Amino acid sequence: MIKRLILSGFLVCLQYHFVFAQDKYAFSNKIVNFQFLYNYQIPSGDFGKLYNNFSSVGFGGLLKTKQNWIFSGEINYLFGKEIKDEHILDKLVNGGGYIASATGAPADYSVGMRGFEGFVKAGRLFAINKYNMNCGFILLGGVGFIQHYINFVFQSENEIPQLDKNYQKGYDRFTEGIAFNQFAGYYFHSKNRLINFYVGVDFTEGFTKNKRGYNYDKMAFDKNAKQDYVTSFRAGWMIPIYLNTKEENEFQFR
Repeated sequence: MIKRLILSGFLVCLQYHFVFAQDKYAFSNKIVNFQFLYNYQIPSGDFGKLYNNFSSVGFGGLLKTKQNWIFSGEINYLFGKEIKDEHILDKLVNGGGYIASATGAPADYSVGMRGFEGFVKAGRLFAINKYNMNCGFILLGGVGFIQHYINFVFQSENEIPQLDKNYQKGYDRFTEGIAFNQFAGYYFHSKNRLINFYVGVDFTEGFTKNKRGYNYDKMAFDKNAKQDYVTSFRAGWMIPIYLNTKEENEFQFR
């Protein structure tokens, strides 16, 4: 359903593009943007078997040419408070029904997810307002990497000896690999240059592998290739640097 909506939006963008292509009053700026990003991410595939929904924040750069081509690069920090396998540490639970700390008392710890992703992208802005060609629908596609793992947080460094830095590697599902990304949304630069943002839906397909190879809790090797999918709702705030300006009687043919 979402892909059909994106295709319909793409066709509408093309229609507007050709309508305005010969309008001599249509003007588009060349703009370099510093972008700050937030994503609410919904994992699926093998990714969805490990984690519940999570968030990410990131930053990057984005170039919009006078012809409304878009080139960008970004890196995002992934973080979540929940994992789906609530029994991953069951083998460390003692007869008292808890995981003991170094002092023998119940350990104080939390489990979540962390990760990184980075992409380089290219695409096009399809302007829908001939009086501000710096706004419209945007389509992007790109390639990059994704990395994620189960994160253990302790009250003190040696809180749980059974989960020191070496033993954690048997539980953390450290996974990484190549990823592809597609984005569809709305892109806006105000004429007074104060409000600059974009919003939309982001899709990521990661082809990854567990780099640890062996999971202590499963007592089994994990060497199968993974297919990690994520659907994200994205908002980006941009700080623009205009590389050309419109003179009083300047116009541009497109």
